[in-house]
Amino acid sequence: MNFKEWLMHFKNVDRPIGDLAKEIERDKDFPDTTSKEKILEHLESHNAMDAIIDIFEYVYAFYKEDKKL
Repeated sequence: MNFKEWLMHFKNVDRPIGDLAKEIERDKDFPDTTSKEKILEHLESHNAMDAIIDIFEYVYAFYKEDKKL
């Protein structure tokens, strides 16, 4: 499961993870990947605010841990 697929499970959560999920859902060019580097590159190339990148970094750590289970 790539990051976007995983994150969509949280789009109705009233927390920063849900906000991130909604933003990514609206981004039709968001990459279908598990690569943190490719996602960061995409966010930075689309001038994502520092707060979004910080939330992504935090949430991505949970994604990686969840994939281990």
